[in-house]
Parts: sequence; C-alpha cells; structure tokens
Amino acid sequence: MNNNNKLILDKIAAVNSIINSYDTTEPPHSFQIRYGDETVKQTRQVGMAVITCALLLFVRSRNPSASMRTAGIVFAAAAMIFAVICLVYAAKLQKTDVAEINGDSITIKGRTYNYSDISEIKGASLNNLKLMSGGRKVLALNKSWDGCGDLVRWARLHNIPINDHSEDSSEALQKRNQTLAAVITAGCVFLAVLIVIIKRMVM
Repeated sequence: MNNNNKLILDKIAAVNSIINSYDTTEPPHSFQIRYGDETVKQTRQVGMAVITCALLLFVRSRNPSASMRTAGIVFAAAAMIFAVICLVYAAKLQKTDVAEINGDSITIKGRTYNYSDISEIKGASLNNLKLMSGGRKVLALNKSWDGCGDLVRWARLHNIPINDHSEDSSEALQKRNQTLAAVITAGCVFLAVLIVIIKRMVM
C-alpha cells in the first residue's frame, strides 16, 4: 500500500475514533469541508495509470500480427478518454468546497441549512457519511475529506444524531482493502483466462 493510501485510511480511522469516542472537543466556529489532497492525488494516479495502460494497448494493437486490432484501438481510445476525465475531475476537486459551516448553519451548493434542519448523520458504504434533512440526503461525504471530523463535532455540539457504527482502525481498514484487492485481482485473472479459452475455442 502506498503512502497516499495510508494517509487516506488514517484520516478515515481518525473520524471513526471521533464518532465512537464521543469526543467533546468543540469544532472551529467556521470551517470548510473539502476533498482531501490525498483524494485528489489518488484520482490523478488513476488517470495516469489508465493512460499508461491505454498507450500499451494502442502499441500492442498497432502490431500487424495482433488479433482484434480494431477492438484494441477502440479500447485504447476509450481508456484515454476516461484518463482525461479523471485528470480534469482531479483538478476540479482541488478547487471545490463541498460545504461551509459558519456557526449554527451549514451551506451546501449555495443553500444554507440551520443545524435544526439536519435530522441526522448516517453512515453509508465505502466509508461515507450522509447528512439527512427531513428524510432527504442533502450531502454525502467521505470520512477522508478535510473537515469531516469537525463536521462530526459540529453535529454533536448541536445534538444531531450520528448513526454510524464503523469502528475500523487504520490497520483494520488496510486489511479489508487488501482482501478486496485480492478478490478483484483473482476475478480479473479468472476473466483473462476465460477470454483466452473462449478465443482458442472460436479459432
């Protein structure tokens, strides 16, 4: 696991700790929720990795003896488009304020809510949290984002229920991610073998 991923897991674990330790530290009077630098960097890394794969696929497809040349070029072009989208998205994330808290209110996408408008903060999959207002989600954020811990403290200060039961430490999160990566890798290997077998049967 690279250092960037470890930083993300450490930030998630820190928010889990704040939620489950009933931290009574007051948040700053005003603060922003932003995508963390680690998230931006990770998105860029995905884009660069896809570009590398696209170039390799394109070079391989240009070989006169390569089978399915047209399909390879199409996939390479699609991968390149996806990579560009990732890089543009990373640049956008770096400049975006997800929400701004000022005293008793929180502003999300230009709309301001008083703390009394927020009914609860709910845990969601993939280490996300959801701010709910009257049964409707008004904000989804990841625990690794800057300001997430202060948001939890802000909610607790105003007696907003926090319904999230994740107690994962950084080590537990790392182990879970490694297990998921192993399962995905095994699935990809199986799919690749299956494609080779089908291709030989067709030929």
